[in-house]
Amino acid sequence: MELYDVSEFWKFDLRVGLVRKAEKLRRTKKLIKLDVDFGTERRTIITGIADQYSPEELEGRKFIFVLNLKPKEFSGVKSEGMLIVAETEEGRVYLLPVPEEVPEGTKVW
Repeated sequence: MELYDVSEFWKFDLRVGLVRKAEKLRRTKKLIKLDVDFGTERRTIITGIADQYSPEELEGRKFIFVLNLKPKEFSGVKSEGMLIVAETEEGRVYLLPVPEEVPEGTKVW
């Protein structure tokens, strides 16, 4: 395992976001398009977990997202962040929900 100075970690902007809407991205097997509310802004974020979770399992729930990544396009849709999940060596993905009382946009560290 490679070790990093803690200053590297602080470069990432991790925030709590509420998934307002989630829908499977057409013509793909694993991609879900999320409309995420961060309190002061909303972003579109694409996540590749549709093989293990349905859009309905994500809507109305809060999760942690990385916001300061360069935008990337998936199937013609620009993703403006990344959903944080846990993944086993076998590829099983686990959602990491945030308690309801944590406000959207709260910084995570």
